[in-house]
Amino acid sequence: MDEVEDIKGDSAGEGDEDDEGDEDLDEDVFIVESIKNHLVSEDGSIKFQVKWEGYDKPKDMTWEPEENLKESAQEILDLYFDQVGGREAILDETAKAAKTKKRRRPTNGGTPNNTTTKRSRRNGVHPAETTPPATVKKWSPPAGSWEDDIETIDACEDEGSGKLIVYLIWKNGQKTKHETHIIYKKCPQKMLHFYERHVKIIRDENKALDG
Repeated sequence: MDEVEDIKGDSAGEGDEDDEGDEDLDEDVFIVESIKNHLVSEDGSIKFQVKWEGYDKPKDMTWEPEENLKESAQEILDLYFDQVGGREAILDETAKAAKTKKRRRPTNGGTPNNTTTKRSRRNGVHPAETTPPATVKKWSPPAGSWEDDIETIDACEDEGSGKLIVYLIWKNGQKTKHETHIIYKKCPQKMLHFYERHVKIIRDENKALDG
């Protein structure tokens, strides 16, 4: 009888170990599926908008510091940097936007689906419960004509590509930038008025020089 009791005791001990293993498997584990966006905080640090595997609603995406992704999603982070031109390109873009006093909008970009990188949250907090930065607002121009929605239009040469980039200030206060072929399609009259205004300025300057 003593021998049987010893065997039961050993079996009970093994059962306890199995329970502990089950607890480890039950931990909340969230998988980084892709990076959708980025922003640069006032302190110069970069945050990334993360889509988590199994959470398809936009409200489930969260903004994560670069340090978090370096620890758990380095491969996906590298892929995103490749798409946007690298970490320095993000910082350079922000610096240029600050110089021209234009508010930078998050640059859209997505990484290919990748489910191999895991991020464990042992506190069990759902990703949607984290608060994204208050300064980030998603806004898109209207689908049709922009003629009646634009307050002012300005243009300058993009030093990087040499293309003419048109800057718009909307009546609702939003600021966006676009290549000229989009402007010609969406608000040709506004662009024509812009050109006419600048031609007049050049003529006035020439008259002043001749005088």
